[in-house]
Amino acid sequence: MAATRLVLVRHGASRSTEIQIVGGHLGCRGLSVEGVFQSERLSRRWLHNPPFDMQFPYGGAYSSVMRRSQETAVIVLSPMGLSLDGSSCDLCEVHPGVTDAITWKEVSEKYQGRDMLADPSIPIALGGESWNQMSLRVVDFFSRIVYRHRGQTVIAFTHNGVIDATLERWLRGSPRGVGLGSEPTGITTWIVETGGNGEFRPTLVSYNDFSHLDGSTGQTPSVKVWKNSANGEDVTGVLASHPQDRLTS
Repeated sequence: MAATRLVLVRHGASRSTEIQIVGGHLGCRGLSVEGVFQSERLSRRWLHNPPFDMQFPYGGAYSSVMRRSQETAVIVLSPMGLSLDGSSCDLCEVHPGVTDAITWKEVSEKYQGRDMLADPSIPIALGGESWNQMSLRVVDFFSRIVYRHRGQTVIAFTHNGVIDATLERWLRGSPRGVGLGSEPTGITTWIVETGGNGEFRPTLVSYNDFSHLDGSTGQTPSVKVWKNSANGEDVTGVLASHPQDRLTS
């Protein structure tokens, strides 16, 4: 089986979050000043220690169509002489429908009856997506990408919900409501093995590595996750604190 290293980067802190509006296609205002700083810190980290190597050479970079993800990508990639190979709405956060660009206060007042986390089949709002719809498009996109870039490293600049969707779908355990959440510019890395007969075996290498922000020595908080074992059974594991460590059952 061939393998692809898939590096998922959450965008830096956003201006829409700072001013408390829903940051969909209409509401996204790009990065905040803090988000620019976070992206620059990641860029400096990767200049010294890039996420690709001889085993998995650089294959390409993709982004959601949101301004905050694309700005993060430009800041991170440009100093390395790299640029985006494409952008896709498949890498976007849940489409918010009629709540796009309104304040979160208005959302809580007008749409408080819709609990997408409790029922993943319920759209977040009229014209928006459900969690299930979002997570399906996400894993479909990544499935195509890993086959296209077998033997390479692919970087995707994306969103918290997208990263959580990979955890849910690939580890067969739901992160919804259990406190997981990637930090701005946090890095989640997968090794995905694929075969000619449709085999698809993802292994989580690291989750939410933001050591470039806290000045630590490359360690990230441990977190319980779910891992697919070699025989297909689910086992509970703990993500080791070092980004290069694997899950242990």
